[in-house]
Amino acid sequence: SIKPSNRGIAAVVDCPNRWVYLDPMRGAIAAVAEASRNLSCVGAKPLAVTDNLNFASPETAIGYWQLANACKGISEACKELETPVTGGNVSLYNETRLSDSTLVPIHPTPVIGMVGLINDVRKATRSSWVASNQIIYLLQKNKTNHMNNADDITLSASTYLEVIHGMITGRPPQIDLLFEKQLQSFLLKIIEAEIISSAHDLSDGGLLVAIAESCILSEFGATIELPATEYRLDKQLFGEGGSRVLVSLSVDKVKLFESFLIESNQNHDVSISAIKLGMTSSEPQLCIKKNSSNLLEILNSDLRSSFENALPRRINPTAN
Repeated sequence: SIKPSNRGIAAVVDCPNRWVYLDPMRGAIAAVAEASRNLSCVGAKPLAVTDNLNFASPETAIGYWQLANACKGISEACKELETPVTGGNVSLYNETRLSDSTLVPIHPTPVIGMVGLINDVRKATRSSWVASNQIIYLLQKNKTNHMNNADDITLSASTYLEVIHGMITGRPPQIDLLFEKQLQSFLLKIIEAEIISSAHDLSDGGLLVAIAESCILSEFGATIELPATEYRLDKQLFGEGGSRVLVSLSVDKVKLFESFLIESNQNHDVSISAIKLGMTSSEPQLCIKKNSSNLLEILNSDLRSSFENALPRRINPTAN
């Protein structure tokens, strides 16, 4: 007979195609790392990958270089994160022929599909806030003066650079796969121990977008006090890169959280830093402060409306 089980499967599909376009190897590594991090954020141990390699013609020098280096990046990341590629498919010669016969290639898009195992689905973690008066931490690689010298975080190749300044340029940062593995292992441990209430990785859009998404998906808001940093404000809010995760937890779990963090950091050359950013609130709005001055106050409902109407606005820009 079949015994009842609370085990479950988590799945994700991911690809930072802008990064792959600008640096195929770094972008492909990031695709695998981000997919794995997404699974770890819900408490699923990443197991295996299937890939969908969408590229232009490999008969051109650039096309061949993009395909070859993306494959190298996937291979390197999968070996380090122990997520073997079990299958996939390849789609080449993806180009648009213009009226003057010029061929315009697509951005190289090696889509990573990854599955993971959750031992107990009742412990699966959300990406949204789940209660008020919980502490919000940013987990990232420990650097001197915290965020000041984090050279793996940059505006190069970022969504901010593309959307605000209309520029797809710059070299994306290199993902530290050893630290990525360390951070994800820590996440799985604190989720299994039911220490944190939510976990949301930082990717497209950086810190502010991740915080906003946690508000959009929640009935609760957040009050954030940005830490001191030598970064420009736009880099602090919208910089991308690094292995970073936003978590929230109740005040009574802080000591246990800190003890797990100390234990996890033992015997590692680079440690995980937990930077306190603020608190969740019963008021459904996002408030961002720096040096006690308000930078942003916006209702969750306004964030949600902007998010949900993004596609309709692009289809019909004149619509309200």
